[in-house]
Amino acid sequence: MFRKIRAMLLFAREVQWTSEPEWKEEDSVKLLLFLESDTGQKFSKTLANMVIRNQSYCLEDKKDLVFSAGFANGFKGCVSAIESLANKELYEDLEGDEPSDLET
Repeated sequence: MFRKIRAMLLFAREVQWTSEPEWKEEDSVKLLLFLESDTGQKFSKTLANMVIRNQSYCLEDKKDLVFSAGFANGFKGCVSAIESLANKELYEDLEGDEPSDLET
């Protein structure tokens, strides 16, 4: 248990919080163009294989299944977040749209 706490503290020292830039539709288009390129397709396939590999390790881990499952799920979530950044429909300018029922 102390080993995990020590690892978390060491990780926290290495990773610094930065201000998050505004993600715009043009950023989504550029990321999508990259993901559709040869290198982007290699990147996507590599990430997909890494997700599968992490999930496989999770199934094999007899010592700390809960940690491994959490790690695999977090990794899959990170890959999904990268893919969602390429979805320009999520970041299109919504000016002029009528408010939804939730906004009225």
